Amino acid sequence: MEYYCVMVLTGEEKSFKARASEALGNLDPDVRFYFFERSLYTERRGWFLGALFSGYLFFQVRRLTPEILSVLRGIKGFCRILRDNQNPTMIQGDTLQELRFLIDNGEVLGVSRVQFLPGQKIKAVSGPLVGYEGQIKFVNKKKRRVTVCSLLADGGVTFDLKYDEVEATE
Repeated sequence: MEYYCVMVLTGEEKSFKARASEALGNLDPDVRFYFFERSLYTERRGWFLGALFSGYLFFQVRRLTPEILSVLRGIKGFCRILRDNQNPTMIQGDTLQELRFLIDNGEVLGVSRVQFLPGQKIKAVSGPLVGYEGQIKFVNKKKRRVTVCSLLADGGVTFDLKYDEVEATE
């Protein structure tokens, strides 16, 4: 299987996923699209689901052909395939490992319990992200959160985890 990332209009991820799955299903029955969400809590809104990577979907195909790429480009909400439409970049190496970890844990991620030490790699110790490892980018002591940089998005797409959601790794 080959894995790629596609940029779509923010807020249109779920509808794009449905349209793309239907449009490409006949060309490749193994095509799968993934849109990751996680449980978040704020004082104002309470608990809600939020996008882990707003505006991005990941997908797998047996082989990305020019025909598949052409159909993908014609689907409402499509912006571009990463890196660019002329040179799609297959997800590989550590980035693919991270993507497979997320796929294995499902598209809707709950709350993970973690502990951490600033400036080190962290690992989730409980919840749906158990075993997930990442690099701390920023520590917000006031809000008791760490910002983790994902390998899945070039340019450093980040997401926050609460102190009690991570632990330091060696």
